Parts: sequence; structure tokens; C-alpha cells
Amino acid sequence: MGYSLADLVDLERYPIDDLNGRGAGLVASCIRAIRETAICHLPGFVRAEAIDIIRDEALAQHPRTYWNSGQRRAYSWRDPAEHPPGHPVGMSTPNSIGTITTDAFTTDSAFVSLFNLPELTAFLRAALNEPDLHPVACPYLAANIKVMRQGCQHAWHFDQNVSAVTFMIQNARRGGHYEYVPFLRDEDDENYDRVGQLLSGDPTGVKREPLLPGSFCLFRGRRSIHRVTEVVEGDPDRLLAVFSYHTVENHRYRDSTMHAVLGRLPDGYVARS
Repeated sequence: MGYSLADLVDLERYPIDDLNGRGAGLVASCIRAIRETAICHLPGFVRAEAIDIIRDEALAQHPRTYWNSGQRRAYSWRDPAEHPPGHPVGMSTPNSIGTITTDAFTTDSAFVSLFNLPELTAFLRAALNEPDLHPVACPYLAANIKVMRQGCQHAWHFDQNVSAVTFMIQNARRGGHYEYVPFLRDEDDENYDRVGQLLSGDPTGVKREPLLPGSFCLFRGRRSIHRVTEVVEGDPDRLLAVFSYHTVENHRYRDSTMHAVLGRLPDGYVARS
């Protein structure tokens, strides 16, 4: 079964099929929200009927979840050996999360169909003010679903990509709250002292964004530290979709990134040269 843009996105509320007309105000409000608060939250962006289908698709592939537990550093791309002991670059917090990879879904599934919509990519280019944005070509992480059962938590971290694109599929019964501190760092000032205080437990400046199924979020995760708090009570699991984009066309992730996200390389994976 194929899915159209109108099947998946609430076009009455979010006219991303008419960016130069009815959708122009939407784009302007997204740009403003991201510039001022680091986040653009679009409740009900994905239609309720589509969320039901995507949730069923995810639950059907739940046995294929890659589970990864351990500690995660906020600056995962930096070498702690280049800094003194106790430096924020070397500090980590508990991390336990599952991932259902792109290859678990058929190309005509509602989940992958939404990711592949050219109208969605065009909207994101405009809303994020990144005209060279392209869907990542990785067959495993381009579009993936984060699974958090009881006891799971997603550690404080900065993203390597400039922006993150996610939408909520299903909340856990209790816990699993999305928290962030907007613009805690920038390329000229890492603000290490404040980052270290946060990683040591100081909640000053932490914001919590309430997300309901169908909520679409655009987020400046490279400059804004963020996490998901522990799922205190699962059943159901927390399910969050992550769509990956890059300014380099046909970008694929390194083996080290795949291993860091999934805990190991995927089944049948051929290492890149």
C-alpha cells in the first residue's frame, strides 16, 4: 500500500505542500522559534491515523530492536585524553536505549514513506534555513525508531548534526520526558563550566518539552544539550522516530557511529573501506 502526503501529514494545519502560499507563515514561525528557543514543536503534524499505522509497524518490528546500554559522553566526538581528568568532555551519564533500524521497514511502509516525501524535505530545508539539506542515505539509521522500555534513559548529549528532526509515536506510562538546555554552547564558547555543572546534577536552565503522539520537533541539538529522563513505568514503551539529514548528499555514517548508536554493527553489515 502506498501513502500520500495527505495520508500522513495534517495539511489543513500544516500546509507544507504550499510553502510559497499558505505555508509561508508556517515556515516563518518555525525559523523564528528555532532562532529564539532552539526548538520548533509542531503538535499533531503527523495525522492521528498515520501515527496508529506507524505505531503498529514499529511494534511488529520490536523484536529486531538493537539494545545498547552503558555510559555516554555529552561530547561523543571529542577525545577525553586531550583534556584533564574531570573535564566535561570526559564526563558521562547513564544511557540505555533501543533502536529499530530503517531496514526493518519496507519502502512502502507509512514510516519510510513519510521520510521519503520530497515535500517534507523541502519544508525542512525552508524551516531549518538549510537549503542544502538532504536525507541521509544510511540504510540503517536514515529513519529509525528509538525504543525506551522501563528503566531506559537517554543520556545528556550534544548532536553532531546541526539539527535534529523527530516525531513522537508513543509515550511511556510514566517518565521518559524530553529535557534540554537551549544554546548551552556555540562554536566560539563551549561554556565548559556550565556544562560540567549540569552533568554533575545541577538542573539550572533545564526545560521540559511535553510531546504527544504526532508531535513533530525540529531542534538545534548541536548547540543545545538534551536528554530523555528515565522511563519509570513502561508498558507501553516510549517510541520516538528520528529522521536524519545532512548537508552532504548521499551521506552515510561511519562504522564507529553505527557501533556507538547500536552497540554493535548491524546484522549483515559490510564495513566501509
